[in-house]
Amino acid sequence: MIRRTLLVALVVPWLGVSAGMAQTAPSETVSTGSIGLRSGFDSNPTDTLGAHGSLFVTQTMNYDYLRGSLQEGIGLKFRAIDTLYDPNVAAPSTNVLAAATAALRLAPNLSWRTTLTTTIDDNWARRSHSVQLRNRIEYDTTRFRVFANLDTNLNALNERNIFTQGGFLPSDENFATTTIMPGFAYKFEAGEIGTSVALSRVAYFAPDILGLDRSHDILQPNAFFTAKVSGIELEGSLSPFFARYETTDFDPVRQLLYTAKLKYPTGPWTVGLGSSRTIQDTTLSFASLDEALAHEASVSYKFDDNNAVSLLARFRRDDYLGVGLWSTTFLTGIDFAHNFGDGFIGTAGASVRQVRRPDEVQPWALNLQVGLQKTLDFGGPQKAAPDKAVGIKRPTAQ
Repeated sequence: MIRRTLLVALVVPWLGVSAGMAQTAPSETVSTGSIGLRSGFDSNPTDTLGAHGSLFVTQTMNYDYLRGSLQEGIGLKFRAIDTLYDPNVAAPSTNVLAAATAALRLAPNLSWRTTLTTTIDDNWARRSHSVQLRNRIEYDTTRFRVFANLDTNLNALNERNIFTQGGFLPSDENFATTTIMPGFAYKFEAGEIGTSVALSRVAYFAPDILGLDRSHDILQPNAFFTAKVSGIELEGSLSPFFARYETTDFDPVRQLLYTAKLKYPTGPWTVGLGSSRTIQDTTLSFASLDEALAHEASVSYKFDDNNAVSLLARFRRDDYLGVGLWSTTFLTGIDFAHNFGDGFIGTAGASVRQVRRPDEVQPWALNLQVGLQKTLDFGGPQKAAPDKAVGIKRPTAQ
């Protein structure tokens, strides 16, 4: 499902005041955050035929802390987005991420970083809870870097069958994922290029509700690059994905995954393009995995230091492998932001979207909202610890 809260993601960072969006590598203590409140109306919060519209209220909280650096220091990150609808129309939508990172410099160019991350992503159709422990050792010089990750995830997942509008499973499906990923990157003046390979074991604690065993092994090579050429920021990866199941309950999966991003700021304009094909776990009956294809295009215009506007178009297609079921969502919207000063940002926006499934084309849905955000500085520069300190990327972790 495409997220509908576009205002903070698009316009507010363009004004240069959104905590958690600055990509810096500070060597001193940074402690910043933000709180926000948005309200509006959505004509179909559940994206289902015959659904009713609802007023909604969204609360957002962000906090970033970094003492030292990514190579030697500690970091904290907290993000919470909670949306309340009319309870007769839709259940609340809650997204929470909490992460703590500790980095130790073992030698002048050698560092060890451990990150513990908890995520909660609940909405009317999907409930996902996970805990990840990531250990990373990295040897980083001015010419290259060599790294290796050891990740352990514990997950609880439960999904509705959106194609039959069924309820949640009687109980969550619990599984553990263990991943080993070595890699290498070569640095050049404009960026870097590298490769890695991930070996993962996904072990379900019990058969699913139909008695099928979803446990499988994953092999995933990955080639990636980042570059900045003539002001254009580029990022991409290409990743063959192979999954093999222990039993014949599910067919093997072979897919070519990728990510591609472009950002081009020129004068008051900023143009962004993105495309990706990723894989995520699913509990849909008889489906092995969910392949998600996403495309995005955006353009922002900054009138002055206090006013900006953004246009966005997004497309996403979910293919549930092995059962021939799919769902697409197209969304387009416009957002405006105004800087009132003293860290207060006002936002207003509107978007429309359409969902399609086999033999089902839904009417266009409308989302209207206004909001106010306040950035907070708890000491240090008005910058946030970079997402890289605690970020998780699947399948293109580097």
